[in-house]
Amino acid sequence: MELPRTGTNTVQNPAGALNAPANDAASLKNEFMTLMIAQIKNQDPTKPLNSAEYISQLAQFSQVESLEGMRKNQSNQMIMMENLGIVQSASLIGKNAMVPVSELQLDNEAVDGKIYLENAVEALDLDIVDAQGQVVHTIQLGTQGVGDIRFTVDPQAFGLTAGKYELKAKATVGENTLVAPTYIKAPIEKIHFSSASGMMMAEMGHGVGVISVLNISEVS
Repeated sequence: MELPRTGTNTVQNPAGALNAPANDAASLKNEFMTLMIAQIKNQDPTKPLNSAEYISQLAQFSQVESLEGMRKNQSNQMIMMENLGIVQSASLIGKNAMVPVSELQLDNEAVDGKIYLENAVEALDLDIVDAQGQVVHTIQLGTQGVGDIRFTVDPQAFGLTAGKYELKAKATVGENTLVAPTYIKAPIEKIHFSSASGMMMAEMGHGVGVISVLNISEVS
């Protein structure tokens, strides 16, 4: 669009409209209207301006302004959903949750857990492995069917010192030995929202660490 110019080759600035330009759609639309009015006032009567071009550009500004408003509304809705999720998840703090992990921190307190089996097995053993990779105790759970198999790791009963341990569940089916997933019951100490992942995260006790609340299989 050709702008009206003065004799000094500078763009006219009606009412100081261009002193502090803004980047949002509404401000750009206002500047466009100001420039359009200025051009209409200064147009050559023998060569009138094409109004269709103005209408087309004005419609484009209106579309951009509308999209910008939609983005702002979506952003506000996302913030509201995040806050609502935090408030709802805050009720989980202090409760025990079963989460799919194999490593934990033991002290003097017994820790409950479970092993999930997709198939019946002839024998099921749970090895407790210390930080040096040594099996320090094995819980023999025997023949088991499909489903959740509960267990308890009692450091005092097993003679285990405080420290980090790993649980390895080994299921025997015929001549094959399979590894089954383990779950640990740990207290939920804190809930926070992770902007990077877009997930609500739970900070767990017993050395479990931080996990997504979507990975919690049960709460008690």
